[in-house]
Amino acid sequence: MIEGHVASVNSQGDLVTDISIEQIKHVPRDESVRIKFGGHETVGLHPDPHDQPPATMVAKLSSSGFLEVEIVGISLNAMLGISVGESVKIEW
Repeated sequence: MIEGHVASVNSQGDLVTDISIEQIKHVPRDESVRIKFGGHETVGLHPDPHDQPPATMVAKLSSSGFLEVEIVGISLNAMLGISVGESVKIEW
């Protein structure tokens, strides 16, 4: 398990964590991986860009160098009210 926090919210409403891509380079890229935060969960780690459909919650390996969580096409921050400081856990 790897634990971190939401470090910021970007202009699209995506959650930017303090978990670096370097920290999770050994984590599997399959559906055994669960990303949990604020009572919510998503499955798998996706590249950025990805081809997931609108309204899908996605944990992505962002070009920012950190794990980000988004709802495709929707502000996750506005939709779920998750904000800076929220705990984030990666389990597999």
